Order: sequence, then C-alpha cells, then structure tokens
Amino acid sequence: MSQLLPWRPKPYDDEILSSWLRRVAYGNSSKLHTFCHLKWPGLQIWNRDLDSLGSRSFINDLCVMTGTAENRGHATSLRSLEGIVFDRLRLTGLTRWILPLGIYHRTRRRSGQQWCPSCLKEGKAPYYRRAWRLGFSTTCSSHGYVLADRCHQCALPASPHRGEDPYCSHCFTDRRDHPTMFGDALTLQLEHRMRATWLGPPSAMPELGCGHPLSYFTLVRQILSIVTSNPRASRLRDVVCREHGLDPAPPLFESKLPMPEFLSVIERHRMMAIVARLLQGWPFKFVAFCAEAGMWRSWAIRGNSGVLPFAYDAVIDTYLTSPDVPPRKLKPVRLSATSHGHP
Repeated sequence: MSQLLPWRPKPYDDEILSSWLRRVAYGNSSKLHTFCHLKWPGLQIWNRDLDSLGSRSFINDLCVMTGTAENRGHATSLRSLEGIVFDRLRLTGLTRWILPLGIYHRTRRRSGQQWCPSCLKEGKAPYYRRAWRLGFSTTCSSHGYVLADRCHQCALPASPHRGEDPYCSHCFTDRRDHPTMFGDALTLQLEHRMRATWLGPPSAMPELGCGHPLSYFTLVRQILSIVTSNPRASRLRDVVCREHGLDPAPPLFESKLPMPEFLSVIERHRMMAIVARLLQGWPFKFVAFCAEAGMWRSWAIRGNSGVLPFAYDAVIDTYLTSPDVPPRKLKPVRLSATSHGHP
C-alpha cells in the first residue's frame, strides 16, 4: 500500500500528469527513474505516453503518496478530456487533438510536447500544461506567443523526463531561452476560447449552433481538416488568404498521414489562422469561401470517419449542396459524453 511521501507537491493549475510525477520524484529522490522503479517495480512508465495512458490505479497511488484528492489527480491526465475535447481516448493509434510523442525506447521522436518559454520562467518550478499537448493549442494565452515544440539549437523534441529539465537532454540548451514570436490576433482569440471551454467549466457555443463542447471541438477539427488535407484544401486556402493577406502555402506534414496532429506548431498556427477567419460570422463567411473555392458537400464532409456535429452538417446541407443534388433530410445526432456528467 502506498504511503505518504516526505515531499508531497500538489498539481499546479492545468499541470499534466508526467510533469506532476517529475516534480514529485525529484522532490523525494535525485533520480527520476530510480524513484519510479522503487514505487512501481516492473511497471513501464516512460516508454509510452503516460499523459494519455496512465492507469487509474497508477494515478490513485500518486494521489495517496502526495495526499492529493483523487479528482484533482485524475484531472492531470488527458483522459479527463473525454466527452469534452474528444469522444474517447484511443489506447492505440491517434486520438484527435492529442499531439503524438512518437515514443521509442523512452525517446520521443515527434514534437508532441509543446511549451511556452515565458511560462517556464515563471514560478519556483517549471511545469507543463495539459493544453500544450493538444493540437488546437498553438499559442500561449498568457503571453501571446506561438508555442515552441523543438529545441532551437538541435531541433529535437522536448523530453522533460530525460536529463535536467528545462535543459535539452541532447544539447543542454535551455528551453526557456527559445526565441519567441507573437501569434496571430484572431488565432489567439479562437484558441483562448477553446481552452476556456474545457478549463471552464465547459460551456456550449450558441453562436455556432453547438449545444455541447464536444460538438464545438469536432466542428473546429473538421474545418481544420478540410483546410489542411482536403483534395480542395488549396482552393479554400487561396480564397481565404487572398482576402486576409495570409500565407496559402500547403502545410508540411511530419508524417505520411496528412492529419493536423502531424503538423509542427508553426504550420498548425498558420492553418489555425485560416480556421479563425472561416469561423468569423458563422456560418456565412465559411459558406461564401467554400462556395468560391468549389468546396461543396462531398468535399466539406471528407476526412471525418465519425459523426459530424449537427451544427456543421446542417450548414453543409443547407448551403453547400450542389444544385443537381437534392438536400438530405437531417435528423439531429446526439453526441455521446463519456464523462464529467455533461448532457
């Protein structure tokens, strides 16, 4: 049975599980992996995405050791966002909106751990937020900067559990010194609203016709998908960027899979700036740009294998059905909420 530790730090606001575990371990031991081996012998912790896949029993142990309330401890896991940001967290494969780490023998090959250099300078101990693991987060609401996702010296992804964080475990460059640049104003507003929706408490988005946060996040994810990887994405980017003076260049994916989660933070920020313009005055600006780009219904629903929210599907069927195709009769779809007591 787990016992109270001498040093028992509680999670900071929006702190993610791996960050909390690191602070607990280093407060009680000089070596992270030695501490984990002694407390959970035989358990493989750092060779998988702990923030997504940490078990309930593991988090309960950590709560008991630190005297932390279970609900507060479980809020550090990305699983706590089920039914809000995504429907269900997948145990294998990609969960939409969660940035992959590409873990191989404790080494991270993908830039799924983002950070704000200024945030890491604040407080007594730098810590990592849940928001920094999510694909719609490309900016910091506190400082207005675009987040970092790779070392500015060696270009390797951040691995806070290796070496002496916040120093790069490969070249020892301080992540707090990463060069900063201000984010696009409309993108900052959009992403701040998205984070506020689940940090909240979660709220509905009546201006988009979304009665549930999950509908809202699914709608934004679908628009990001058709902007980045749709067969007619280049046409849509061209008409939006021509109107607003943005860069219409195709995004550069870091994988063979053309999914937004496989874009660098700079590329996602550029695409989210286009999404922010498409959401202005919903749905009429979106409809006008799609019509000009020739993106009718068959194109606008591509890239989503699940259920599209009614707020999106109704707009597509009402305004973007080709003249020679009769509109479908829509039935409202109730999206499932798997946790947190949301309706």
